[in-house]
Amino acid sequence: MRNEQLKIQVKGSAKECRLETYILGDVLDGVRNRKTPLVLICPGGAYAMTSNREAEPIALQFTSMGYQAAVLRYSCAPATYPTSLCEVAQSVKIIREHAEEWNVDTEKIIVMGFSAGGHLAASYGVFWNEPWLAEKIQCETSFLEPNGLVLCYPVISSKDEIAHQGSIKNLLGESYEELKEQMSLEDRVGKQTPKTFLWHTFTDEVVPFWNSFRFVEALGKEGIPVEYHLYPKGGHGLSLAKEQTAGVDGRGVEKGCQSWFALLQDWMFYNFGLYS
Repeated sequence: MRNEQLKIQVKGSAKECRLETYILGDVLDGVRNRKTPLVLICPGGAYAMTSNREAEPIALQFTSMGYQAAVLRYSCAPATYPTSLCEVAQSVKIIREHAEEWNVDTEKIIVMGFSAGGHLAASYGVFWNEPWLAEKIQCETSFLEPNGLVLCYPVISSKDEIAHQGSIKNLLGESYEELKEQMSLEDRVGKQTPKTFLWHTFTDEVVPFWNSFRFVEALGKEGIPVEYHLYPKGGHGLSLAKEQTAGVDGRGVEKGCQSWFALLQDWMFYNFGLYS
């Protein structure tokens, strides 16, 4: 496996912003040069940090499936919008530029996010075709297109009654009052938004499940395929919901939610196959 760290720098980026790659070698099960899907992972952390629990452990789940993976350590506060969104776009551009070298199928690039990283991934899903974004990244808009979204207990809305205000305020900084309405992503879904897999828990007390529910509703209204799983029990930030991704205090293990990755795997294989 090729595990590299590629510096990502756009206007406003933190110096530590980077793309961590998990690229399988040319030979896998005796077959050379197969083009595979790639999942770009945006860990959570309230736009204040990027969680280790939602980074490499998730990437390795995908490589075990035969997929390529990459983790974006995007810029957080004090960096503000649209810095991290531009970093996702820059990462997608880099992935497509390295597609031949990394054996990536350029029509099977999936953007995934957890919590605030889910807000970032969903933001990319609704804003990727904005002309200003392609202009900042200096490429054709089509080069930035995501082919799928995976959203795990995501922050979606900036509306007071269900928003995780800490994430939105970290994202917008001094522009909070001016831009907060634009960050309610349920209102930004359109035909440009790709097919989506989404899961949440009913008892999430940090990011209420209404965030994901409203995004799913918006996708349905636009006729965009979506698979949605709402577990009846579980706190926020579960990652794989297993011991291997539990917090230092032991929290984050929820047996009833551990099926989410197997369900995602089925969705992935159905929509993107194993190899092209």
